[in-house]
Amino acid sequence: MLNIKKLKEKYKIDYWLLAFTMSIYYGQIQWNNFIGDPDGFYHAKLAQLISQGIFIKSLPWMQFSTLKDNFTDHQLLYHILLAPFTIFWDPLLAVKIATVFFSMAMILIFYWLLKKFKIPWPLIFALSFLILNGLNWRISLIKVNSLSLLIIYLIIYALFKQKYLLSTLLGILFVWLYGGWPMALVILTVYILSEKIYRQLSKHKLKIFINQRIEILDHFKKRPKLLKTASYLLAGLITGLIVNPYWPQNIYFYYQQFLQIGVINMGDKFTVGSEWYGATLSQIVSSAPHLFAVALLAMAVLLLNIKKTSHLSIFSFLMALGFFLLTLKSKRYIEYCLPFALLFTASATKDINKFLDKKKYLIKWQNFSSKMRLYLMIFFTLLLIMIMPITYDKILNVRLSGRYEINQFVPASQWLEKNTPKNSIVFHSDWDEWPILFYNSSHNYYIIGLDPTFIENYDANLHWLYRELTYGNISYKPASYIKKYFQAQYIFVDKFGHDQMIKNLFRDQGAKEVYQNDKTIIYRII
Repeated sequence: MLNIKKLKEKYKIDYWLLAFTMSIYYGQIQWNNFIGDPDGFYHAKLAQLISQGIFIKSLPWMQFSTLKDNFTDHQLLYHILLAPFTIFWDPLLAVKIATVFFSMAMILIFYWLLKKFKIPWPLIFALSFLILNGLNWRISLIKVNSLSLLIIYLIIYALFKQKYLLSTLLGILFVWLYGGWPMALVILTVYILSEKIYRQLSKHKLKIFINQRIEILDHFKKRPKLLKTASYLLAGLITGLIVNPYWPQNIYFYYQQFLQIGVINMGDKFTVGSEWYGATLSQIVSSAPHLFAVALLAMAVLLLNIKKTSHLSIFSFLMALGFFLLTLKSKRYIEYCLPFALLFTASATKDINKFLDKKKYLIKWQNFSSKMRLYLMIFFTLLLIMIMPITYDKILNVRLSGRYEINQFVPASQWLEKNTPKNSIVFHSDWDEWPILFYNSSHNYYIIGLDPTFIENYDANLHWLYRELTYGNISYKPASYIKKYFQAQYIFVDKFGHDQMIKNLFRDQGAKEVYQNDKTIIYRII
């Protein structure tokens, strides 16, 4: 008789099953003609350029931005990994296929991590990604999100298992992969803090830290391996910063990208990407209600048995809590809150499984009358029936926005390429149109894209004027302002959401309409 366990271990059947399931699931989300977010066009363009052997060091296609002369590709490794896909498929199709592959790979690494920590039922927890609605939408965008989580899981493994050289390598890769690499410092800090809490718990000396500072340096003296682990990871991060084609200009870029955009967030001063605005408590919980319900239950059980809580559970709980609070400020952090909440739930299950007296509860169950057991089984069956529709909804109701089609603005871009001088500046009606225009054609130069913080830092007054013009607040001869202050000869307008701007240009004799279709209008400034 075949030994199923041996076959599973030899051929990694569980990994193949998980890979197949996740590929089908994330594949059906991408099975459409949409790019869920305009940044996807930018990533496709840079991947295409790299596949052609072109590494850009400046960004003249974004004329009024700090990136124009000091560009840093803060996702260089991501674009390098995307590049091979663009060789075999159209770039936009390629990045969709790559996104499915990266999402699947991230979940395989999560499953592998659970097995390394000897978490019970790892396959169930890995499959639980299917019902993380809020996360699945985020990692289905053409972004680095999945690969960022993959590296984070490996960093967690390296820290807990004290894999020093791996820590260094991951530090380098994380800096090259993602502008949010300072999260590695947060992970390291929480790891050290949680390790201290765990050791105090294990010695039955937990104290409430009131009017008392945590002696991190003293803790290092007592734990030399901890200092070594931290040093290797920090060495990797520093190496990734310096041994970098964008050094030293990347330092200022990371200040803008991580601190100004990611932490401070200027959404109260001007309109930024929707992902940077906060989520409500109900929005966060509704993104994965099943997970939060189980996580809260696990947390309650561990609080009653706090001295039996593992280091991993303390660490993952603190990380999940931190990202939960950050999600209240910026909804994009749900992509880290939910994975850490799932990791906490998995780790807590292991802890509870260790100290739970199963025989005791089995005896209690057997002591119930047959009628009571029947009632309880009916109750839990009905409860399962009630929550199944919600579960199906969380699995199936993940859809990319239909606003950004694969051929978005293509006819207008083709007209501009054929009828305007090379490198002529085109004024466009919103900053989030830039990635699409840049992908479609590098024939022209444009105004600003990726994030309005880059034009705010370039020239705050010019940014104010740009907003006033595109919002339609300047009604008298707007074309003259565009020509004088932005040196543009042409104006591109997306009809969606720019009615007042179109009305102002229609009345302006200095702007002549030269092209129009059902979605866009192009004006030439006379």
